[in-house]
Parts: sequence; structure tokens; C-alpha cells
Amino acid sequence: MSKRVFGILALLIILAMTLGACGATEEPAATPAPQATTAPGTAEPTATAPPPTPLTVAEGQTLVRVWAQANDVEHCRADNTVVAGQRCEDYDIAVQGVNDSAGWGDYKKKFTLAADAGEGPEIVLSGHEDVPVWANAGYIVDFEACKAKYPEFNDVIDTLWESGTWNGKVWAVPQDTEARPMFYNKAKLLELGWSQADVDALPEKIKTGEFTLDDLIATAKEAQDKGIIEKGYGYWHRPSKGGDFLQYYAAYGGRVYDEAQDKLVISKGALVNFYKFQRRVVEEGITPENFIGTESNIWHDTVSHGKALFWNGGVWNWSNWAKNFVADEGGNDYLFSFIGYALQPSGIKGQPGVTLSHPLVYMITSPKTSGTELYDEACEVLAKTTTTELNTKHAIESTHLGILKSQASDPNYTKDKLLSETLYMLDYNFYQPNHTMYTPWFDIVYDGMLKAENGEATPEQAADDVIKLLQSEVGDYLIVEE
Repeated sequence: MSKRVFGILALLIILAMTLGACGATEEPAATPAPQATTAPGTAEPTATAPPPTPLTVAEGQTLVRVWAQANDVEHCRADNTVVAGQRCEDYDIAVQGVNDSAGWGDYKKKFTLAADAGEGPEIVLSGHEDVPVWANAGYIVDFEACKAKYPEFNDVIDTLWESGTWNGKVWAVPQDTEARPMFYNKAKLLELGWSQADVDALPEKIKTGEFTLDDLIATAKEAQDKGIIEKGYGYWHRPSKGGDFLQYYAAYGGRVYDEAQDKLVISKGALVNFYKFQRRVVEEGITPENFIGTESNIWHDTVSHGKALFWNGGVWNWSNWAKNFVADEGGNDYLFSFIGYALQPSGIKGQPGVTLSHPLVYMITSPKTSGTELYDEACEVLAKTTTTELNTKHAIESTHLGILKSQASDPNYTKDKLLSETLYMLDYNFYQPNHTMYTPWFDIVYDGMLKAENGEATPEQAADDVIKLLQSEVGDYLIVEE
């Protein structure tokens, strides 16, 4: 392995994964946070914690601090732990829950700086892909003893524990998860001449592989040619860096991770086809040139007002649209009147559609991170947070999928139309892998996609360059397959 690879690995262990987004804004992209730098003559950066919520800790109580990244519709990420602290029985606990609205890059940098200074919280929430990085850095401790201690954790959907597992141990408990549907404009499809039965059947056709990415392109182009959708509005993908794009690599049969060998994988044929799709949507005119970098608010306003035919996003976007973009038009009722949702179509006829799921997880920090030794107290807080009542409250308010088996029969959860109608998508999902070298893998693959989509390289040349760079940077951690 090259010295450069060792350098990257060391950087990963020390630093957080950064830029991107999640929740109702954006998802944490698989990108390492840069090392802190200062301009000449300025002071070195210090660990700056999010502003704490005023809290009175009674005599004899133990303070447990929780940090979560959240916007205004995701406040339960920290707020639920405050309620949980009041319900603890084994310990007398006061929880200080901090919802930090900073972007994911800034939020993760705050945590890693605070952790290095021994000023971090006892519990931190982040994307599951941070587990191997923060475990390697000693920022978090494994969750195995906690998981075995409280019956609440037995209710977690079994497969979701995989998202917090690394190196043979569980390091985190899920907080929420989601699906990333292909949204579509039902009203525009009817204008195009589809029958109501055809529109209603689209999710099933995508699920069985009858309607593919080729069909999506053809339908969008037809709608534009007939003037039903403006040119450039046939298909809008994510406008910024994020794991969503892996769905199209997977749609062409691409593999990311080989669990048996604990190595990352790059599938050349799928990579080329993925890049061809990204370039083709621009060449066919259904996605604008240089689309990546479109302002987030423009993207949300456009799709939530029915100006696009197809677009891909997360279920969490729904609550954001209803509250912040179309409240005057009727909120949820307005959105349901014209928006449909299905799996991401496959690129291969007869193969089922897919979706990426990105669980956020709670992790218990190490004494060197927090400056305290409160594993047991933090554990009980998380047990009392992992309940049907509290998780359903978060799921409904933020339109995230539930993490508990019991939520499938919880009337408050099942009466939510969007959540109940997208829950099946978890049967077709995959995760980004918990691997310390996934960050450079993703960065290289994404950069190649960007060049292909923008026409800076042909899809074939971009794929060749990506594979060579992966072999150099990821080295022995990589499997290359045709």
C-alpha cells in the first residue's frame, strides 16, 4: 500500500466525515472533514460546542449531554432524549439535549474538535458511516454491553443493527432511517395520456423491473416534446454531493462492499453504465447542464410545486416541503394531490428497483471524548429513547421511517400515509458500508460521475480514470470486477 494511502487512513481515523446533508435538508456525504486551517495571524481553532439549552440539574442528579444535528422538523433527535432522561429508573438523570442546525460538515467538525479536547458529549448522533472512523479514533465505545442490558433494544428491526456494526461489534443504536424514492408527478403523467390505472401501477412496475431507467428517460423526453413539462424539467436528481447517486450504480448491478473479504468493490461495467445514465439525462435535455450545485431551496421549491416530472429524494423531504414550501397551497393535501413515489428504477429490465437507506445512530462516547465515565447512565437514556411512542413522534413529524418492529402495528404510525406506503422499500434497500476506506472510494467515484455528467470526460474514460485512482488510493482494500 502507498504512503499516501496510509496518510488518508490516518486522516480518516482522526477526522470526521463531512460535507453533505441529511434530514429535511441534505444527507451527510461520505467525505472526510478537512484538517483545521487558519489564516496567517489568526488563532488556532478550538473545540466549539453547540450552544447548550439552559438546564437546571438538581442535587444528586447526573448530567448526560446529547448532541444531535437537526433542523426545525427533526428536533426530536435531541428532545426525545430529554424526555427519556425523565423516565430513567436506574439512575437519577438530567439530560441536556442539543439540536444543532449547523450543516453536517460543521457539526462533525465541532464534535471531533470537542472530542480531541475531552469536551464532547456523552451521546452523539450522526450517520452510521462515522462508526468505523470514530471507533478507530477512540471517540466512541462499543454498544454491545448496553444492547444486552435493556429489553427496549430487542424491538429494533434486526437488520438495522447492521448499520451500526463494525469489526464484529455493535457500536451504535439506530435513531431513524429512511427510503429515497423516485418521486413522480401523477398529474403530468395523466396529461401525457397515461390512464389512472397506469399511474397507479407504476410503483409495482418499478418494483418488478418492468419500468426501468430507460423508460424514465423516454417518458420524460416525451413529456417535454409534447410541452407538458418544460425542457430541462423531465428529471431532477439530487443537486449536491451525497450517497443518493449510489442508487444508480446499484441499479446497474454495481457492488460497493464484499463482506466476506471486508473489502470495497468497484464493478467496472456497472460504473460505466451509471456514468452513461448521468450523462445521457443531460444530453437528452431532461436534466439541465451543470445541474450539480443548484441551490437547495430552488430544487425544493421546483419539485414541491409540480414543475418536474421525475425527481429523486428522501422521504424526509416531504415534511420540509409541507411546512416550508407549500404550506399556503395546502401542505400535505397539496403534495398528495399530485406526487407519487416508488423505488428507484433499475437499469436492467426485469431486475427490481432499489433504494439507499441511511440510518442515523446514537453512539456512546468514550471517557477521553467526554471527560466523564457515564456509560451506564447514557445507556439507560438511549434505552428509554428507543420506544414506540418517542420514535413514532419523531418519524411522523420529520417523515422518517421507524426503527422498531412494534411501529408496524402502532396506529399512530400506520395512519401516516407516506410512512405506511413507503415502509416496504426497506425490503429493497442497501447501506453505505462501514469501512474506513469508504470515504476515498466514494469521493473518487463521485468525482468521476461529475466529470461524466458535465461532459468533461466520456463515461468510459471517466470510469477508467476512477478505477486507476481507486487502485492507487484504496489499494489492498479494493476488489475490481468487470
